[in-house]
Amino acid sequence: MAAVRNNKVAVGSAFGNVPFRCHPFAWAAFVASGWAFSVSPAVAACLSDSGGANLSGDCAVPELPQQSPQQSAANAASTHAEAPVATPAGEAAPIDPPQEVEFNPAFFTGNVADLSRYTRGNPVAPGTYPLELFVNGKKRGRFDVLFQAVPGSEIAAPCFTMANLDRAGIDTSRMIERFKATGKKDLDDAEQALLCIPLSEAVPGSTASFNTANLQLDVSVPQLELRKEAAGYVDPSRWDNGINAGFVQYSLASYASHQNNSGIDLNSVYLGLQSGINVGGWRFRQWSTVNWQNRSADSHWQSVALFAQHDITALRSQFTIGDSSTSGDVFDSFNVRGVQLSSDDRMLPDSMRSYAPVVRGVADTNARVTVRQNNIIVAETSVPPGPFELSDLPATGYGGDLQVTITESDGRQRTFLVPFASVTQLLRPGISRFNVTAGVYRDTTLDKHPWVAQAVYQRGLTNLLTGYTGGQFSEGYWAGLVGVALNTPVGAFALDVTAAGVNLPGVSGGRPGYSTRISYSKMLAGPNTNFSVAAYRYSTARFYSLRDAIYARNFTGDNADVYNYRTRSRLQLNINQPIGESSSLYIAGSSQNYWGTSKGYDLQYQVGFNSSYKRISYSLYAQRTRLQDSHISTQVGLNLTIPLGRVDSNKPRMFDYVTTNLSRSSNGDSSIQATMSGNSLGATPINYGVTASRIVSGDNRAVSGGGYAIYRSPYATLNGNASIGNQARQAAFNADGAVVIHSGGVTLSPPLGQAFALVEAKGAKGGRIINGQGARIDDNGYAVVSSLMPYRVNTVALDPSDVPLDVELGNTSEEVVPRANSLVKVKIVTTQGMPIFAEVDDRQGKALPMGTELFDESDKSVGIVGQGGLAYLRGLEGEGKLRVRWGNGAAEQCVMPYKIPEDDKTDNSQHAGIVARIKLSCDPTLVWSPSAKQAAKRSAGSALVSSLH
Repeated sequence: MAAVRNNKVAVGSAFGNVPFRCHPFAWAAFVASGWAFSVSPAVAACLSDSGGANLSGDCAVPELPQQSPQQSAANAASTHAEAPVATPAGEAAPIDPPQEVEFNPAFFTGNVADLSRYTRGNPVAPGTYPLELFVNGKKRGRFDVLFQAVPGSEIAAPCFTMANLDRAGIDTSRMIERFKATGKKDLDDAEQALLCIPLSEAVPGSTASFNTANLQLDVSVPQLELRKEAAGYVDPSRWDNGINAGFVQYSLASYASHQNNSGIDLNSVYLGLQSGINVGGWRFRQWSTVNWQNRSADSHWQSVALFAQHDITALRSQFTIGDSSTSGDVFDSFNVRGVQLSSDDRMLPDSMRSYAPVVRGVADTNARVTVRQNNIIVAETSVPPGPFELSDLPATGYGGDLQVTITESDGRQRTFLVPFASVTQLLRPGISRFNVTAGVYRDTTLDKHPWVAQAVYQRGLTNLLTGYTGGQFSEGYWAGLVGVALNTPVGAFALDVTAAGVNLPGVSGGRPGYSTRISYSKMLAGPNTNFSVAAYRYSTARFYSLRDAIYARNFTGDNADVYNYRTRSRLQLNINQPIGESSSLYIAGSSQNYWGTSKGYDLQYQVGFNSSYKRISYSLYAQRTRLQDSHISTQVGLNLTIPLGRVDSNKPRMFDYVTTNLSRSSNGDSSIQATMSGNSLGATPINYGVTASRIVSGDNRAVSGGGYAIYRSPYATLNGNASIGNQARQAAFNADGAVVIHSGGVTLSPPLGQAFALVEAKGAKGGRIINGQGARIDDNGYAVVSSLMPYRVNTVALDPSDVPLDVELGNTSEEVVPRANSLVKVKIVTTQGMPIFAEVDDRQGKALPMGTELFDESDKSVGIVGQGGLAYLRGLEGEGKLRVRWGNGAAEQCVMPYKIPEDDKTDNSQHAGIVARIKLSCDPTLVWSPSAKQAAKRSAGSALVSSLH
């Protein structure tokens, strides 16, 4: 220690009055900063020799040379740089070798291992490393990269297979042409798949830097060598089919009400079940619903869909056998049982995604909301009083109006339509969409199901022009469509014309009918007015859509007029206008009339204004609805949201907001509702609220009070509400969740999304999944991440703070790219066992030097000796032997036997039973021989290094 103290005096003299604390870790940090790498001869002369002799009192330390700020920055960058990775000589320009530096052992306490292998940077041992690859600063995902030994160097070099280079975004076609031009081997596909090519051979001018601490490989590649990709592109080779598994997803909605005046009870139960099995790349699905009402004789079961689906990667499409819905981007959507091959926009980059409608409405009480499309219930839920918004409807196609029914607690029902049509049909140049469908037409109102076929194709021709066409065929019906979409300075337009012919029973054939549609979309730059959808369609008297023709051919007699509603013209409009920084005005509506003087017309529109004043948010709205020949219903209202408490206060509050809604209808009905809402703290908070309302309808005055609660648990989403008043009382309960069945057992989950993940972390019971709705690793070592984005990079992470102390995580996160409806498996590597502090001695019983590395029988590093000959080890169980190395020579390594005690009773510290303490010593009678697997890997690596030379 005397030598160390004098070293500190020498450094203190060199740096003036900068204080230095006599602490080994402080000196370790100082050494890591790089100053001790190359000590000047004058300073070195003042340091102790290897024997640790004391310094003489008159040892003088010369003043260190002054450096300019530029030199200091350069030196700092040099000493703090990541470990360089050597690349074998090839066609690339020569890369400057790492500057040789020398560690001075005198700056360490105690005996130190041979540090000569660190003179040319941090050595990277040959082997395969799981790491994060960055190419020109862009993350390309997790790769298993082989590092090959380089003759004459302590630093191994990375090599890549052709598949990994392609996945990393390298233009492999240029590489193959370059190899052929230089007379290199003309390899077949099988040889190319196995060959591991050094980076400098594969991409001239490239460099690599390996951060061993973060397991991150940064590769710099000339831009010319990269493949051109659209923004947000994910290599299809990363799309994961997932594992073989099954699941059952459920959605339960129960509702009960009692009317005091009449004594009538209204009870209903809705159960939606989505069952699925994933095998290979196939996804088998069955979706059914069960409805029960106390006013009906029995329950009603309906099979919504039964199908099998598989990705067709080369075509960016989905192949479906069974029940499905066609997309409504060209023709109106319809349900079909048969086969369908359709483009899937989710496989395209983010900039090419399409929109889905949002259902908005206002409930007077705790009401039940039912959404139907093509006479099929696609969603049903209960909502509290006031405005509501449904933005997560299932994907059933891009077209077909949504019929929304609001059933109030007193039995009143209101129905309105939400237009569901596609936006303007513009596509990027070279991008295409298509749909080919053949099967039978599915409609629950029909007794007969005629055959039907459809083919649609869209193609982006230029930046200004997109063309699309299609045809539909069925029994006694045909239709053909041709259209163009234009991108102009005044907005995007789409214009198409459809011709259709139909043979009706008892009616002689005639000329075909025609329908013309024009749509428009524009964001006005000045006022930022957004015309998201503006469309107009006109159809002649002889025009029949596919649905119209099938209904006309299959409904006769008294039923014919009920379903004979053929559209004559239709206008649809959606406008959003921002006003100032915090206000906006929106208009959404549609108008539709029919052929036939007695058919009337439909009209629905909404106008709203949203804004805020200081902390108070408010909105004004008006909506009008008219269905066919019924009367017009108009409703206006005001909604206020007022936060509670002070802005600068962190004091917990029971309620956070007060929301008030006032509305009045054209028939004189009015209502006022007030809601106080709040939520609990924690990873799975409970959202709750209390409500009060007063409703005036004619001579009736209804006053009620109630409450609601929503709990998003790790296993399901639970929602309940209840109210009681002078005229009625009601209660509702919803439960949504899933049961996932896999090879490791059964795992409960919240409602599943378009893709989901099964996390395996054996022994890590209680570990919380980050952004997983509070999901935790269960007793079997599994948890489910219920929602992932298909065909996108998703990060699944485990919070290690709640993992048991006897479990070590090899990784805490993984990147996955799931295919649609797949269950991908994320394996968090765990090492179970008691942590061990080992005293490591040589044959003479002396502590081995700091920096000595210990390897298990699979040649995996299990620990490094620190100061005092103490090593921290993990993952050792039972008994075995370790190889210990503190230098490059044969005399600087040995073999140690070990035996882990079942229960360490000698440690009386607070960590007894958690951390074991053992003693390891070199045993000269033991001989070390690497495993056959490791020997084969090294032999293969040596062969691959010379494969291109």
